[in-house]
Amino acid sequence: MKRGAVVGIVVGAVAVVAVVVGAAVWWSSAQPQTVDAAAREYLRALEEGDAAAIESLRDAPLDDVTRSAFASADAYIVDPRIARVDEDAARAAVTADAEIAGERRKISFALEEAEGEWRLTDDIPVVRIETAFGGSPGGGDSVWIGDALVGTADDVGLLPAVYTVRAAPRGILAGEVRAIVAETGATVELDTSLAADAASLAQEQLDAYLDGCTAPAAAVPDNCGIRVPWAADLASLERIAFRVEQYPALRLADDGASFEATGGILVATATGQTRGGELASFTYRAEDWAVRGAVRFTGDEMVLSVD
Repeated sequence: MKRGAVVGIVVGAVAVVAVVVGAAVWWSSAQPQTVDAAAREYLRALEEGDAAAIESLRDAPLDDVTRSAFASADAYIVDPRIARVDEDAARAAVTADAEIAGERRKISFALEEAEGEWRLTDDIPVVRIETAFGGSPGGGDSVWIGDALVGTADDVGLLPAVYTVRAAPRGILAGEVRAIVAETGATVELDTSLAADAASLAQEQLDAYLDGCTAPAAAVPDNCGIRVPWAADLASLERIAFRVEQYPALRLADDGASFEATGGILVATATGQTRGGELASFTYRAEDWAVRGAVRFTGDEMVLSVD
């Protein structure tokens, strides 16, 4: 009997403790979130590179570019500390500081209260990238910020962190610069140049274009640098076939704005009606096949426009 009574008391005690713990959990979860707690959670998420945690403090998801750039940032803030919280009704301005790129820098952000929760506002630091090519205007219409492709005419929202801005298109233009984002945004200047493999990549693109130019056809193609004097021997042309013996060798202009490709060797065989009404074929060989045109860099691509 005594043994049974002891067991019953122990079971009852556990049940009572469970009820008390449950009540404590409910009381804690029912308390309004403090502005200080929300601010510390945001700073912790910045320190850990936790975009999901930052989004949980917002009413809307982060912009795709902002999220992608933050996920691929070079470094995040270190040792954040809240310096001041100015709370006015349902809004609070938070001033903090943290180590970013080896220096302590100010970080400011705002929170708004709604239904017992403090939420981040949308005023993320804005960065604009300006590019040049060899110190002159140019350099493409886009850059890479981490893994995010960004237009140079766009104002980009970036969370406090350290980013590497790289020239685009990759492999065509070279150049990079570090962007340190803290309290406010900034304008980042990126000087670009032709990458070592730019000409060879452009050559591959041009060769593919010229393959289309030299497919069998019923007429001499335009914008291909091809001249075939078939009219000297034929009254009308029915078809023409080409054989490329050597593609024109491409050279990009020093300013990256144009190209010329020279020294190509092309053989063309034209078939048609002679002036006597007979079907005949004549072969022509050109050892000065050349094409020229403009170059532009858009997005992550280089576009050659043949004159």
